Amino acid sequence: MKRQSLPSLRVWLQSTALLTVVAGYAMLFVLSTAFADLQRRERHQRLVQSLAPQVLAGRLDSVPLSSFGLKVTLLPVGPAETPRLQTDASGERWLVSISRLRSSDGEQRWFRLRQNVTQSLERQRMTHLLLIAAAGVSILFTSLLLRPVLRRGLVVPLNDFDRQLQKLEADNLGENLLDPATQPQELRSIALAFNNLQQRLAAAWRRERAFVDGVTHELRTPITVISGYSQRLQRQALPVSAERSAQMISSEARRMADLLNVMRDLARIDAGKLVVHSELLDPGEQLLNAYESSLSLAQGRVQLSLPGAEPWPALMADPQKLQQCLQELIRNALLYSSGVVRLQVEPAGDWLVLHVLDQGAGIAASERSLVLQRFKRGSSSSSTRGMGIGLSLVSELMQLMGGELVIADASGGGADMQLRFRLAVAEP
Repeated sequence: MKRQSLPSLRVWLQSTALLTVVAGYAMLFVLSTAFADLQRRERHQRLVQSLAPQVLAGRLDSVPLSSFGLKVTLLPVGPAETPRLQTDASGERWLVSISRLRSSDGEQRWFRLRQNVTQSLERQRMTHLLLIAAAGVSILFTSLLLRPVLRRGLVVPLNDFDRQLQKLEADNLGENLLDPATQPQELRSIALAFNNLQQRLAAAWRRERAFVDGVTHELRTPITVISGYSQRLQRQALPVSAERSAQMISSEARRMADLLNVMRDLARIDAGKLVVHSELLDPGEQLLNAYESSLSLAQGRVQLSLPGAEPWPALMADPQKLQQCLQELIRNALLYSSGVVRLQVEPAGDWLVLHVLDQGAGIAASERSLVLQRFKRGSSSSSTRGMGIGLSLVSELMQLMGGELVIADASGGGADMQLRFRLAVAEP
């Protein structure tokens, strides 16, 4: 069962407090009304008991009774009635009861007493109005008082906690600890848990970084040795089967070296130690450099689009990191497609786009965000080897250079890998 999201905690607490005040005054209103009615009826009953002997003795004078708002009537028949409110034609309110009296000779009489309670009810109404006014003032005062209380005790500590969370990076874990002594009592356990989590994550991250650095350093030397011996073997006259084996050894050594470089760069990005030196670059020259670097692997499959009559705008990027991104995209295009891979430049509004287009199966729209994550691969790459970290590295390098990697569909089929940069101020 899906749980509904709660509203703002501050609004919820304020609403609950105000509803509590309203409920308290409503209960006080009901109880005061019931208590006043009970007192009125008890006084009426006492009047009946005090007047009953004088009624039987016939000593009642109607004039003094009328001055007190009382009317007494003897009835020949009953029945008895408990005190109840009545309203006459003039709008006055009367409390009326009928009681049974027994005289000394055994004769039964019915004594009706009408008590004018108009003023009493008017005073009760004024009391209720004052109570309602007091409730309104109390609600307003409670609302005004809750604002600084909730802000100081809840909103400010939670905002501080949020700012601390926003500051967290992989390279500063364990440095932004909360001081539990400055937190409210209810939030101190959360502050302690947050500090402990930071310290555990910092320790785990240091171990992971040390492991990656150690593995990268230790494997670099044997891979270089393997690559050197394989190249020496290829320069010798070898049988066909041995020559193929030497080529495979050289190719795999080069692949392992590339993977180590990618892992090293990702570790530096996570640690915030990868430095980017951006400068104004000519996009056509950068594509030409990438084209020439890929000639040995492309076997004629990479094509470079000719520049137009007008020069392209400049872009701001790190030349080494940009070449690294282009080479990674070209290798992917050669690996996952069998046709021609085209390189071209295209201005698009405020952006300058470097395209690497292939003629392969492309990347489904539902998988484009997935393949930019580390160690994630699309469904079209199931028949090829790979670890799923090349595109994630390109995406993170582009973010460091102020650009972005966009995956689109190429016209005629295939993938269109776009390196998008903001237009630079001046051309190189």
